[in-house]
Amino acid sequence: MDTGKQINAMVVVLLLTVIAVGFYALFDPFRAGKAEDDQLVKSAERGANSFALNCRICHGDRGQGGVAGGRLPAAVALDRPGLRGIENGSFSTAAFNEDFLMIMNTITCGRAGTAMPTWGRVHGGTLSQEQIRQVAVVITGGDVGADPLREGGFWDEAQDHADELDAETTLHSTLQMPGGALNSTEIELTVSNAAPMAEDQYLRIDEERMQIVEIPSTGQRLVRSVGRVPDEFYVSGAAGIAIGEIIRIDSELLEVTGLRADGDLSIALDTSVGSSDVVISVDNPAFFTAGDVVHAGSEQIEIEGAVDTGQVLAIATGRAQTTISVSGSAGIEVGARIRMGEELLEVLSIEPATATLERGADDLDGNGTNAAAHTSGAQILKLVEEPDEDADVEPEDPDTGQTLLETLSADATTAVVSGTTGISAGETYQIGSELVRVTDTQPAVLRVERGVGGTERAAHSRRVAIFDDNFLSVERGVLGTAATAHDAGTDLLFDVIEVEREVLGTKVEDHTKNAELFLGSVIIVERGVLNSEPAEHENGTLVMDFPAPLDPDTVITTGPTCGQNPPLIADATEGPSATPREGATQVRILLTEWGALADPSSVPEGPVDFTVVNDGAVVHNFRIVATDLAPDALPVDGPVMDESRVDVVGGFTGALVGGDERFVSADLPPGNYVLLCNVPTHYSLGMVTSFEVTGP
Repeated sequence: MDTGKQINAMVVVLLLTVIAVGFYALFDPFRAGKAEDDQLVKSAERGANSFALNCRICHGDRGQGGVAGGRLPAAVALDRPGLRGIENGSFSTAAFNEDFLMIMNTITCGRAGTAMPTWGRVHGGTLSQEQIRQVAVVITGGDVGADPLREGGFWDEAQDHADELDAETTLHSTLQMPGGALNSTEIELTVSNAAPMAEDQYLRIDEERMQIVEIPSTGQRLVRSVGRVPDEFYVSGAAGIAIGEIIRIDSELLEVTGLRADGDLSIALDTSVGSSDVVISVDNPAFFTAGDVVHAGSEQIEIEGAVDTGQVLAIATGRAQTTISVSGSAGIEVGARIRMGEELLEVLSIEPATATLERGADDLDGNGTNAAAHTSGAQILKLVEEPDEDADVEPEDPDTGQTLLETLSADATTAVVSGTTGISAGETYQIGSELVRVTDTQPAVLRVERGVGGTERAAHSRRVAIFDDNFLSVERGVLGTAATAHDAGTDLLFDVIEVEREVLGTKVEDHTKNAELFLGSVIIVERGVLNSEPAEHENGTLVMDFPAPLDPDTVITTGPTCGQNPPLIADATEGPSATPREGATQVRILLTEWGALADPSSVPEGPVDFTVVNDGAVVHNFRIVATDLAPDALPVDGPVMDESRVDVVGGFTGALVGGDERFVSADLPPGNYVLLCNVPTHYSLGMVTSFEVTGP
């Protein structure tokens, strides 16, 4: 190639290079800006997730503040323009940088003397500095390179993360009202899945918050355990259950596909029963639970419970023992059969319970009583002190439930009693007009035949109930049926529900006997709670969880951290006056984030009443300092004005929450004063103003 061509080629290459560099120079700022914006959005997405996981439980799902968000009342609103570098409607880079730094420091260190905890890992918290920066990006709503004036900032992103968490907790349950919508007054909600919901749980539908007061039960239970395979469940009754209805057992939803009344568990009457009898005898009474409804022919019978002797086993007994100790013998006769658990025993002999007594004991005033004879059946009463006539308490019931089984002579020291339950050695009791002191008790002793009627001998623990034979107390002819006579051997049948399992994606589970059957799609709620209003909601709207707000009475106050000291609590003598004083000059103090204003700022000598108003969201206090120093020149100690180095002549150190006001009285001589809020960091943020008292 000749020299001319080489020169031309080099010129072309150089020209192309210049064009490329120029194009890159023009494009690079756009590319850099886009990368910066992309990075900001990613930070906000991550910060919104951290906010939803850690911050919203106090500040609200989208930072709207504790009261507005239905959260901790003292938690401040974070969605304010004043935290996004906005001053008087305009964006200020300096204000933005100051806000961002303040938010970073607050999250890292918490606020001493408030419920705001320390989140920075370097101080024992759970968030890294990068995570804290990301949360600060959400709160400030952007940076100088983005659009800091845009409405809402990144709070929509925080709300989306909150919605995702709360919808997952309710398994994305939705409204399914029969009329197509939930009106603003209805309290019974039909939802697609009530399985993950519980009484007292808070829920949210759109912006309305509500609390569950009841998960309606069908009133029925399983009468035997079921595994994961059966699609037929034996239940305590069919009332309240309809074919096609969704029911819940534990956390599994089932659809009722059929109802039958032929559930045979091989239980029958072991004696005949007349149409008016309200006690029946069955061959397996231990199986039943109060409330079970069984079918005997065309009649339905509700079980009220086993017939109780009122006695319990006083000492645990093994399988081989034929002599047992029980609390008493009332209700038990020789020749009768008694039941403990599933074992029947026949009573062969009885040694009744006894109490050893000191006769003629003193009353509560120390006055003695006289020993007297008492007849069989006399009540044994506790000695109780009569309550004061003005006291708002129920008088104590003196009845022990026990009586004398045999006549007690005036000089006898051993009483035969119906039982020892409710009678303790060392206590004083009343029989008629006499007081007796019990020094010892002995339970009744029964000699018995074990394993009667083909039942198996078993060990029984102390305090186990002793029932009368195989008898059950019942209500006859329930649910519109007629009571009729039945022969021994009549089968007692249970209701059976046929079900489809794995409804709405719930998992098949094992269920134990007596597991309760709930309506699977109905909840009863209180509407418009936690500072929200009842509203109408269309079917298909998500019914989301609303994590329970923190109880202000149990919130832990953050202690000293990052050099902060908690604000002092006012003494009883420091407290502000309740109302303005007559003749005092009235001054209004307006505290905002972050400023203080006195109106008027100069008053004549004499009594002064300050009305201190917190027009912000953060808690503030109020201090009056007598000084000739400039308001911004007071001595400081870390994040607070050093009160030990100035003359504090009034105010209060107790917290004044947002929206509240307080009166403070002071008698100020002529001179210069500085008024300020001395909650940590507030003085340095500008919550200070000058004040003057003029002479005559």
